Amino acid sequence: MNIRGFAAASAVLGVLAAASAANGAISVSSLVADDLTGLTLAANNQTMLLDFDAIANPNVAYMGNEVTTTPDPISNSAPPPWTGGVLVGGATVPVDPTDYASVQGGGIGTFSMLNGLVLTSFSFYMGSPDQYNRITFNLTDGSSQAFQGNDIWGGTPNGTGDRTQGFRVYYDFDGAQVSSIDFQSSQDAFEFDGLAGTAVPEPGAWALMILGFGAAGAMLRRRRVAMA
Repeated sequence: MNIRGFAAASAVLGVLAAASAANGAISVSSLVADDLTGLTLAANNQTMLLDFDAIANPNVAYMGNEVTTTPDPISNSAPPPWTGGVLVGGATVPVDPTDYASVQGGGIGTFSMLNGLVLTSFSFYMGSPDQYNRITFNLTDGSSQAFQGNDIWGGTPNGTGDRTQGFRVYYDFDGAQVSSIDFQSSQDAFEFDGLAGTAVPEPGAWALMILGFGAAGAMLRRRRVAMA
């Protein structure tokens, strides 16, 4: 292996080493009440990845129960409240009039990254917080970190299923790379919308790209030498 090849390989190993050491502790960074804007459920400084309506990034997937707005989005569930929403189905406060996710008791909804991408930040909008809600972040190193009840949103307000409570929860990943997120509930239900975050290529994928570029460059150099 020549010096350039050795340098390229060293760079790849460095990226892989950084990838293996980049999984930190996830924590709630902030809680913003009624952080909805228009029908896009906008999230500050992040990209909306899935709103269960018009926005469905091709690099993500969601497997789980979704509630549609017709004929009545509150008939079998509780849409996240929103001051810019509508009063439907006997709701006492205006609610999100768009489609949303509702994880029923004993069920699970899984939000996954595709195409070699990982999450480095995340936020979502949730309503009627309950103690029996649970969220699990699955990291690229095979480990996971789970939050139950109040811990999901940082402890305040207390999770009592209050249908007038709605807020966006932001998480600090501390360098962690997340491949998927599980939403669970032991009782009915866990309602949320507007999944947002920062998605980047997994460091291992970057390493393979670097190695591929290095190999392509080496082939071109050999061809030039052979033609000389």
